[in-house]
Amino acid sequence: MAGVDLRTVQELMGHKAVQMTCRYAHLAPKHRLAAVQRLCDTEKAQETGATTTATGTFDATVTLH
Repeated sequence: MAGVDLRTVQELMGHKAVQMTCRYAHLAPKHRLAAVQRLCDTEKAQETGATTTATGTFDATVTLH
């Protein structure tokens, strides 16, 4: 959640497999929602050909598992 990719965390922790790192890497629900918002903003920008993403609010209800 601090912006470090899992592969780097895996190496720093000395895990042989990324699956072990994933076992301990849990995202907070707000962090997951923010990630979905960024992905949706990126998708919208690609569809419209925009070069920047919007920073507005996200109106859809998202259920993450």
